[in-house]
Amino acid sequence: MPDNVTGGIAWADAYAKAVAIVAEMTIEEKVNLTIGVNGPCSGNLYGVPRLGIPVLCLEDGPAGPRPVHGISQYPAGLMTAATWDRELMYSRGRAMGKEFYDQGIHIALAPVAGGPLGRSPLGGRNWEGWFPDPYATGMASYLTVKGIQDSGVAAVAKHFIGYEQETDRNGYQVTSSSSDSALVNQLPISSNIDDETTHELYLWSFAEAVRAGTSHVMCSYNEVNQTHACNNAYTLNHLLKGELNFQGAVISDWGGQHNNIESVYGGLDVSMPGSGSGGVLGDFWGNGALVDDVRNGSVPEYMLDQMVYRLLMPYYHLGQNETELPEVIFNANTGTYDAPDRTRNVRQPTTPALIRTIGNSGLTLLKNTGGLPLSLGADSRVAVVGTDATDNSVGPDGCGTVYTSCPSGNINGTLSLGGGSGYAYAPYIVTPLDAIQARAVQDGFEVAQILRDSDVETTFEELLPISDATIVFVSRFSEESEDIPNLSLDHDGDALVAAAVNQSSNVIVVMHTTGVVDIEAWADHENVTAIVSAFLPGMETGNGLVDVLFGDVTPSGKLPFTWGKSIDDYPPHTIVSDPVPAPQANFTEGVFIDYRWFDKHDITPRYEFGFGLSYTTFGYSDLVLDNTFKADAFAIQQTAEPFEGYNGTNSLYDVLFTVNVTIKNTGDYTGSEVAQLYASIPGDDQPVRVLRGFDKVKNLAPGEYGTATFDVRRKDVSIWSVERGLWYVPTDAITISVGASSRNLLLTTTWTSS
Repeated sequence: MPDNVTGGIAWADAYAKAVAIVAEMTIEEKVNLTIGVNGPCSGNLYGVPRLGIPVLCLEDGPAGPRPVHGISQYPAGLMTAATWDRELMYSRGRAMGKEFYDQGIHIALAPVAGGPLGRSPLGGRNWEGWFPDPYATGMASYLTVKGIQDSGVAAVAKHFIGYEQETDRNGYQVTSSSSDSALVNQLPISSNIDDETTHELYLWSFAEAVRAGTSHVMCSYNEVNQTHACNNAYTLNHLLKGELNFQGAVISDWGGQHNNIESVYGGLDVSMPGSGSGGVLGDFWGNGALVDDVRNGSVPEYMLDQMVYRLLMPYYHLGQNETELPEVIFNANTGTYDAPDRTRNVRQPTTPALIRTIGNSGLTLLKNTGGLPLSLGADSRVAVVGTDATDNSVGPDGCGTVYTSCPSGNINGTLSLGGGSGYAYAPYIVTPLDAIQARAVQDGFEVAQILRDSDVETTFEELLPISDATIVFVSRFSEESEDIPNLSLDHDGDALVAAAVNQSSNVIVVMHTTGVVDIEAWADHENVTAIVSAFLPGMETGNGLVDVLFGDVTPSGKLPFTWGKSIDDYPPHTIVSDPVPAPQANFTEGVFIDYRWFDKHDITPRYEFGFGLSYTTFGYSDLVLDNTFKADAFAIQQTAEPFEGYNGTNSLYDVLFTVNVTIKNTGDYTGSEVAQLYASIPGDDQPVRVLRGFDKVKNLAPGEYGTATFDVRRKDVSIWSVERGLWYVPTDAITISVGASSRNLLLTTTWTSS
């Protein structure tokens, strides 16, 4: 266990306070700060009332406090990623953090900072995170952690590490769904990852969360190289607390702990839910067990002290000891904790506009042959088709606390978030139909809604030929605990589109999905005049969509993943479901996931990573590379990642050069453009290119110029050496390319370290 708990550069004062207060505690009081107890929150720590430390509240999740009423339902991480907008990423985290704080929550179980990263397009929880790219996910994680913590709430970066599938994740006493009795005690899936892939892919974004000063990190359900992630001394002690110099606490996922003393030595600091929920998810340190471990010498008391320091430093640093948080009046554990579940409205007047802006900024236009923007006058009619356009027939929270308990045969309505602990209640949902009808009142056109997904042919024959445009809404849901079986749309969406194109020559398809879906059956059909990916926009879904459909906002979203034509386009065997006692997921594709895999194997996707159309056009020119050195100015906490040339004062995150590119709006609409920078780094079996910068140049009027700026850091042009155990910059020339997507690179130059 590393003995490097110092508070880092940001928490020195908090460290001194933690050391002083822990010195006054009994062993029992220290242990009470490491074990979850029953209470109103998803996770509860008893605190030390004698010393003024209150019960600490931990609560889901990455799209807002769950399961809590009186809050906003924010767009998913995936939706926010599609904006490629750093300001919106931060603003979402800041607004969401304030809602956690105002509900009395000390520790927000957010964000998803790379677990999952998105190794497989079938991952059930990919939508909770960002991009299947370490650089972009790192930027989004940094900004979200900073936003949450600027609101006074502790962030938890999760799920560490290699957590890339739901199938057979097998938390403690939650075993395989197989009927084979031999699998009752099946171990969690083991993510078997080599050292290079760990550093260059899966550790990268967590390093950015640490740099943002994340208070805590949640360890994941899976094993890593055949050792439980929550007692994995290599990943927790060596990588996280050693190389990344992480100063906060490692908190187990609920049921992620599988043992007692091994967890202490393996790097776990807080056991959740501990004795909460009746202890059914593993109460290994409760009932005096950890107290006895310390008293009998199995666990040295200094190790327990360090565990408590790590928990308390963020508490002091964020000032939660100085200003008492509001009382918790909700009850997230109504089945096991006897208290009323009351509502406190903490929504801010500005939040709906923020959510709407994320929706219209992340909406990604994939095809447009003239269908958009809509121009519907008083003599026009639009047909709105599909249940994804309308309300859930049992209301916005009628499908349970994790949105997985919808009644059989229910019309679930428009998809605003996926299911599981990443879900959040919506106070209301502005559906696409709501917003289109409101626009109809304003502009005078007619709306003919056909709110069915099947048996539509007769109605289509009557209404679609006399409609000026047909908007077909389709969806694909996914959730925690289950991976996706295939890339098909839900509710036979292909058949719905096929029926529409048989009756209308102007079909606009709007998709609410948790990731890529197979659209090959109709994507090239001449009657499909536009395809829109609207992802998971949260409670203002309809308003954000209508902003773009009617041209009030020019679409500027870009794909945060590669849209393949078939599941066969992606790396094989990325979801393992072998009916064996110890399932193994071998990450043999290495660093080659998503666009890196497509580039390596020269596979043509339906739409490439970073792709997105606009109503206007942009020109790229005048690439200028400036070699002016800039010291790292963004580390709230510093990592200790080893790199060649370290002299005690420099950083892996120093800026080695800056690239500026001129962007001109060459079209007829005001619009925003996401410029992307890719580096082709020489070396054995390196990717063709890797994303190393993005900048959204916003609101350029027709004919107006703007500048995209990319600061390229030492790490961004480095390779991990397995043999030397450090990062190094190759001496050969590195190609720098800038463009509108990963396969539309318009300007190039080279840079060398010499």
